[in-house]
Amino acid sequence: MKRFGLFSVMTFAVAVVVTAGVAIATPGVGAVSTVLASRHMTAFKVLNTDANVVVARNTYDVGGNSGWHSHPGKVIIAVESGEITLYRGDDATCTGTTHAAGEIFVEKPGIVYLGRNESTTTQAVLIATFFNVGDAGARIDQPDPGNCTF
Repeated sequence: MKRFGLFSVMTFAVAVVVTAGVAIATPGVGAVSTVLASRHMTAFKVLNTDANVVVARNTYDVGGNSGWHSHPGKVIIAVESGEITLYRGDDATCTGTTHAAGEIFVEKPGIVYLGRNESTTTQAVLIATFFNVGDAGARIDQPDPGNCTF
């Protein structure tokens, strides 16, 4: 009987704390949060140390591209609108991967990439979060690896 009584008291206490937390919460005013993209990432580790983080909006006009580049740290990119096709410099077949609005993808440090807006009608807008940005910046220009014919 004592266990049942203790359980009942603890259950009541938890209910009071949860209810009080909801009752004293302060909702935002004049603020809107819009999810641009979402993706579950398994075993995802970004940093093990202090580092600079940069968030940028990148806009690609119709037919535009990023140029060949790499990054000093991991980059998480959300496609806000349009589509971007990502090519890797180490892919001999130059097979791009297209990411559409609402999708998230990752660029790994040290790998050479080129992003292209292959649309003939729509601008592409990306939100990029760059981790481990050093004095040289978030982007490192790279020479054309010669694996793509565009």
